[in-house]
Amino acid sequence: SAQNPDGIAITNLSILGTPNIQLNPLVTCNPSSGLKAHQYINPNCFAVPTQEGQNGPVVLPAVYGPGYFNWDMGLFKNFAISEHKSLQFRVTGYNWLNHPLWSFNGNNLNLNFGKTTLQQDNSTFGTTTSKQGHRIVEFAVKFFF
Repeated sequence: SAQNPDGIAITNLSILGTPNIQLNPLVTCNPSSGLKAHQYINPNCFAVPTQEGQNGPVVLPAVYGPGYFNWDMGLFKNFAISEHKSLQFRVTGYNWLNHPLWSFNGNNLNLNFGKTTLQQDNSTFGTTTSKQGHRIVEFAVKFFF
């Protein structure tokens, strides 16, 4: 396990004196500042508590991930065949503009601190690495009678 500069293991028991309180990372700056492309949380804003009684906030600052943008579109054209019969041609597009939906893959939200350096060592922390969504186009013909 990681140790503080005095050689004491960093655990909730050694730092906080009890196993019943969660040891949380310290927030050293605004996690929404100094971001790179597709990064939504700055990993350099978190540090390990190393002194007795020191603990990070129970509620971390609000950080917003990638926005969701989607545009669906449908076009319909009706043709009358007789008084009670008609034909309808349809084209429906989902995510019509083919806008990528960036998301976290699960591993890029884990804070991992090196055991000796006490520095955050998850290189993809706070960065969206997965792209979901693609354009779907459907064509249909309906006959009404």
